[in-house]
Amino acid sequence: MIAQTRNDQMVGLLSGDLQRRYEPNLAWKTACSAMRMLPALRGFWPMSSFNENGDAYDLSGQGRTLTYNGNPTYNYSSLIHYIDLDGTGDYLSRTDEAGLDILGTESYVAGAAQGLTLGGWFYFNNMAAASEYCIAKYDTFGVAQRAYGLLRIATGEARLSISNNGAALVTVTSVDILSPTAWYFLVGRFDPSAEMKVWINGNAWTNVAAIPASIFNSTADLTIGARTGGYELMTGRASLCFLCAAALSDSIISALFHQTRAIFNV
Repeated sequence: MIAQTRNDQMVGLLSGDLQRRYEPNLAWKTACSAMRMLPALRGFWPMSSFNENGDAYDLSGQGRTLTYNGNPTYNYSSLIHYIDLDGTGDYLSRTDEAGLDILGTESYVAGAAQGLTLGGWFYFNNMAAASEYCIAKYDTFGVAQRAYGLLRIATGEARLSISNNGAALVTVTSVDILSPTAWYFLVGRFDPSAEMKVWINGNAWTNVAAIPASIFNSTADLTIGARTGGYELMTGRASLCFLCAAALSDSIISALFHQTRAIFNV
C-alpha cells in the first residue's frame, strides 16, 4: 500500500485557487445559505437585515420579524455582523403565535426527526453573575408559561431548559464555561422522551434522564437576549440565530459550526 504524504506547502500555494474550508471569506459567503437549509426552520435572524425601526428581519422566508426593544445597536467587526445588547432593556421579541409553539410532536415531521433545535453565535461582554437568556420562549410571571430556553447560567455554563407543563423544568448543562469577550456557537436540542443536548462550539453534553414527551404550549413571547418581558437580559452580542421544529442531527449541527466558525475566528 502506498501512502501519499500531505504536502502542506502545496496546500498553502493553492489556497488562492482552491478555497480552504476554514476560510473567513468562504464562510461569510455560505453562512446564510447553510442556515436557510436547516430542516424544519421556523426562523433565522442573522442580524444583518433590519428595518427603519430596528426590527430584525427573519430570512427563513416565514416573515417572523423580531421587535426592537431598548436601544441596542447593530454593528459589524471584520466579517461578523451582530446586534449589540447592553444588558439594560435591550432585546428582541415576537408575540406568541402558532409557528413558535413548537411541541416536538408535530405530526407533519417524521417521527425520528421530531423535536426542537435552537441556537446561534453569541458573545458575552461580562463575567457570569446572573442568568442571561440567549433565545427563549419562557415566562414565569402569573401562570407559569415556560416552554424552552437557551441561556448562560449564573455560574457561566450553557443550559437548555424545557418544560412540559409550563412550570417544572428538565435541563441539560455544559461543563465548559462561556467566558467573556469570545464568540461561541451555542445550540440546544430536544429529542422527545429520549435526550436533551447542549453544544458549545464542537463540544456537547447530554441528559437522558426523565426527558419529557413534549414541550408546553406557552403563550410567552419568543425572545433573543432576554426572556419574556425583558428579564434576565444578556449583555453581549448575537448573530446568526435560528429556531427549528425538529431535532437536528449531530452531523448537521457539526457541519453548521464548521461552515461558519471561520467568520468568528473560532
